[in-house]
Amino acid sequence: MKIATWNLERALPESGRAERQRQWLSRIDADIWILTETHLGITPGADYYSVASSLPDRPGADGERWVQIWVKTGVLTPLETSDEARTAAALLTLPDSQQWVLYGTVLPWLGSGWRAHPASKGQAFAAALAAQQADWQKLRTIYPEAALLVAGDFNQDLDNLHYYGSRQNKQALRQALADVGLDCLTAGENDPVHQLICGQHSNIDHICLSQNLPGQFRSSFAWPPRLEDLRGLSDHFGVGVDIHV
Repeated sequence: MKIATWNLERALPESGRAERQRQWLSRIDADIWILTETHLGITPGADYYSVASSLPDRPGADGERWVQIWVKTGVLTPLETSDEARTAAALLTLPDSQQWVLYGTVLPWLGSGWRAHPASKGQAFAAALAAQQADWQKLRTIYPEAALLVAGDFNQDLDNLHYYGSRQNKQALRQALADVGLDCLTAGENDPVHQLICGQHSNIDHICLSQNLPGQFRSSFAWPPRLEDLRGLSDHFGVGVDIHV
């Protein structure tokens, strides 16, 4: 199974940038997509169906969404979250009756507030993370046998060397993931962006899976292949993982 996430940087469906993004979506051909800063009119293919976050909490074009989850196979049932603007969740029931809880997110970036919480001293990040962690724990309690996938734009690296975010936010995120029993498969030695461009950057878009995942992690990957290839495409690399299920 291939799982991938990508921040599309608010591309509009009829733009040349969106067309180039669609080419990459088709090339990667993931089974599960978590797209962020996306648009309802940008799809990974005709054979996918989706659940999206509600209207964004910022001005934008009609159809813009912070998060949209796309899958190829199974029954997708929307689930409630505590932040319907910046997160989306769904229960995926596969043909073999195996269930996955899918949770897509965009956490506050440096300089970004969240609701009534200011950006200073990581207050917005901490508040949004606490709300989302409560969601993750609640979903694990409701669906104890399901694998939990949390993915999207975390706006925080999880490497030992600092790249983006803050050390305070990094520690808080690591602790939140650990408390809910989630492993980040795109951090540390598995950071595909760090590997791709020889340590010039680290990944801030992550794919995290519950430790009771019914499968085996094979590898992580990122695209496009070079930093200069991002120009006219997105301000984020796309990242994915390959899992044997």
